[in-house]
Parts: sequence; C-alpha cells; structure tokens
Amino acid sequence: MARAGHAYPQADPHAAGLMDRRVLAVRRGTRVASGLAALERAGATVLLVGPRAAVRQAELARAARWGLGGVDAAALAWQDLPVVAADTSEIAVRRLVRDGVPLALVRERGRVVGAIDGRALGWARPALSVAPRLEQPGDPARETIAWLLRLAGKLGEAMGVAVWAAGGLVRDLLRDAGPLDVDLVVEGDGPAFARRLADEVRGQVTIHRAFGTASVENGRTVDGAPLPRVDVATARRERYAAPGALPSIEGAPLADDLLRRDFTINAMAVALAPGAFGRLVDVVGGQRDLDRRRVAPLQPLSFVEDPTRIFRAARYVARLGFTLDAQGRRALRLALDGRAYPALSGTRLLAEIALALREPAGWRALALLLDWGAFRLWDRGVRGGAPLRERLRAARRLLTWLGDGASTDDALEVVVLAVLVGQPPGVGRRALTRLGWGGGRGARLAEALARGPRLAARLVTPGLPASAVAAAARGGPAQTVLAAWLVATPAARRRLQWFLREGRHAKPSLDAVSLIAAGIPRGPALGKMLEALRDLRLDGGTAADEARYVQRERARHRKGESA
Repeated sequence: MARAGHAYPQADPHAAGLMDRRVLAVRRGTRVASGLAALERAGATVLLVGPRAAVRQAELARAARWGLGGVDAAALAWQDLPVVAADTSEIAVRRLVRDGVPLALVRERGRVVGAIDGRALGWARPALSVAPRLEQPGDPARETIAWLLRLAGKLGEAMGVAVWAAGGLVRDLLRDAGPLDVDLVVEGDGPAFARRLADEVRGQVTIHRAFGTASVENGRTVDGAPLPRVDVATARRERYAAPGALPSIEGAPLADDLLRRDFTINAMAVALAPGAFGRLVDVVGGQRDLDRRRVAPLQPLSFVEDPTRIFRAARYVARLGFTLDAQGRRALRLALDGRAYPALSGTRLLAEIALALREPAGWRALALLLDWGAFRLWDRGVRGGAPLRERLRAARRLLTWLGDGASTDDALEVVVLAVLVGQPPGVGRRALTRLGWGGGRGARLAEALARGPRLAARLVTPGLPASAVAAAARGGPAQTVLAAWLVATPAARRRLQWFLREGRHAKPSLDAVSLIAAGIPRGPALGKMLEALRDLRLDGGTAADEARYVQRERARHRKGESA
C-alpha cells in the first residue's frame, strides 16, 4: 500500500529510452531514390542528411512514387531540428513535442544515434481548455455557438461517436477573432450525425456521401435564434495517387484527420463531449505557430501533393498578416521547381483565384503568389517580375473603376488577362487551355491577349478623333479593351475608359426606320450609313448635322440611279 508523504523513485526513460535507433546518415547530395534504397538495406526509418536535418522513410517513399527519385533528399527534409543529449529528461523531450517539433534528434558521444518522432500518435498533450473563450457573457454570437457545440457533443455521446470542432473555428477562437465558422469532425458517420443535428435544430441538411461530408443550414436554437451554417465531416485520412490529384479518403481517428490537413494553424481540434468539453487537441504545434504568426505546412511534400495549398497559404498569410515559415518556403521551391501537374485541374486553379478575390486582403494574396512564382502552375513559361506586378496593380484599379458593374466572373477574367497579357508567344494560349478555358471563351481571351497590346499602342497616337478611338476599340471581343487597358499609357487608358463609359453606347438620333422612310434602300448601304451617322455623333455632330448628311447621301443615291 502506498504511504502518504513517502518519496518513491520515478523511472525516467530519458531521451535514449524514447528514441528510435533506426537512423542512417548519408553524405550531402544523396538523391531520394538512393537514400530510400540505403534505408531499406539498413533496416532504418529515418535518413540523416545534415547535422540537424532528417527525413522519414515514408516521406522518401512517397516522393519516389511521385517521380521525385532524382531530387536531392535534403530538399524534402525537416531542417533545423532540435538535437538533445541521450540523457535529456523525458519532461524536456515532451516540451519539445508539445511545441510541435516533427522530429527530435538524439546525440550520444558526439554523434546522432536516434530520432524521436514528435507526431507519434501516443504522445499526450496538456489538457488545455478553451471553453472560457467560447462562453463569454455578453457576446450573443459566441453564446449561440457555445450552445450549438454543447448540443453537438451531447448528440455525439448519445450516438456513441466522438465529435470535435476543428479547423478555422479553433484557429480563430485562439486568435479571439470572428466570426467563427462551425466545422465539426465526427469519428464515425459524419452524414448520419448531420441528419440528427438537423432534426434537433430544425434545419436543412445537404449530404455529400462520396466525401463523407454534410452541411446543416437554417437551424435555430430552442429560443428561435438563428444558427450559423454547420459543416460536418467524417474524420478521415487521405491518399494521393499523384501530385495534384484529388485524394482518395477513408475513415480514420481524429489524429490522422488533423495530420492530413494543410497547415498547423488549421490542424487543431476541440473536444465537444460533455465530460471533456473545450479540451484542445494540438498534435502539430498550431498554437506555437499562431503565437509566432506564421503559416507552416504539415510536411515537406505538402505543396507537391496538393499545389492548391500554395494559393491557400497566400490567402492565410494575407488575411492574418502572418508569414510563411522557412519549411513552407522550402516546400514551395520543391513544388514549383519546374514540375508539371497533369492531375491538377484548371478548374481548381481558377477556383483558388476566385476565393482570393472575395477576401478583403485578396490582392495582397495575389501579390504573394506572384512573388512565390505560383502562376507558373498555369504554364511554366509565365514570367513574373516588375511588369506582372504592375499589371496586377492595374487590374485592381480597373476593377475599382468598373465598380459594381463587374461580376465575380469579370474579375476573374481581368486577373487572368493581367497575368497573361504581354507574356512570351504561346504562353497565354497554353495557359488558357491549362485553366480549362477553351471554346468560344478561350478564343475571345486569346484574341484579347494578342490584340490588346496593339490596341493600346494605337491609342497613343495624338489627335485621334473620337470616332477613330471607338472604331479601334470595337474591333474585337470586349476582353480586348480590358487587356489593352492593363498595358496602356495613362492617355490611352483615358480613351478606353471613355469608350467603356460613353463611346460604346453612342447612337445617332436617326435609326434604320427613319432612314428607310427618308428613301434610303435596305441593304449594306443602310448599315454603312448608320455607322457613319454614329461616327458623326461621336465627333460632336448634332441632329441637324445628321439630317444634312442624310440629305446629301439621298441626293447622291438618286443621282446615281438617274445616271
């Protein structure tokens, strides 16, 4: 029987007792395929590629499967890893793990003899509760969400499944920001849970069975207060058959679900079960990265397996005012180093641009994508630098000038034109095909890319009458005017704006019916006369000038008939 106050010895395994000794050091410059083969021969699981750099066997195997066998293994290694002595206490090691380190290296007698995997599923974290952040008196929105989350936890317990709040809600809750989006993860049948929740809150449920997800909308509390939309997902792991492909999914525990996410700040969860409500789960150091104001991918191949994460990274960096961490910058270089992604659809690439344009900091996100070289995913020949940076600034000014008259689709076209106009020959057409803009729309945009710079150059000519400006601007699809504006001088832009605002709408006071009544025969001559009358009006002519012009043309026509 244990005696009160008696000191009992505590067994501390130290770092040496926690580590995996199956590590193998290789020389600098070792390629992925060679490193993987060396690990297999040695029966090791971690490849050491530098004093504080290592990569797991599973990461090397995935890279080799995706055709990256010839890449330097150091390009996808975890860098700047902590190195601890073999006799370092377990408490000190767990502090490192709590901070989210992916691997810790263990040194003994001057050399690395093992590695501790910080993301092994058995590691316990402190049971920090965020319930007080949710239940803030006097904040009706937070109180409503807290009520909803407690209800979800009770329903999950009644159904025998664990339910967690995850992703953006946890991130923004820890930042004390809002509004909070409600994303739930269910260790079980997510759609079935969503149906039960919809019944309880008298809402409508939409099921996406193929993805194990559902959404509940238009729900209400017992007092009738409206509830926010709730997105429900089955906890899952994802497997990518090829870089850029949509993943295949299968049910998994919560820890696997968090580890398949995009960034550490989005890979945290909060328990909703009544007995553990508010307990934070952070297996990758999301809190640490929030405190340090940085966006960090969960693994070195993150952007290779799904390049659309690059666009999401730019949105988060811009929206939150964070920075992309050093590991993320290395992952960027690995993903954008001349690689093509045939499995990545153009629709997904365009959808990411559309999402950026809907955000207040969307233009900063686009500038980041330019700086990172992400538009090379449209075509490897896309050139960035100062000219493209200026065209993106011009695109923003153009859309501001167009105001409410520009739809989301118009804004998307303007950004695509800004990126592609002025690029080397062939780049624009290839990129439009890559983005899935073929057919008539693709042809119009391709024509705009070709003709826009020529139109801009023509409108620099001094002394052009308004009719000549309008005639030049009318000579092609409407997108040509937008492409021209993006590369035009200030004077040419004023002429294009005049055309968009007034010139294209100009009409003569006389119409076809009036001309026929005045004796002008139907046919090509009638159309040419209408165009001439419109040009006369553009150049300042009055209704009387139009009438005199018609009289002259009628007289000329009759003279020609009598001859």
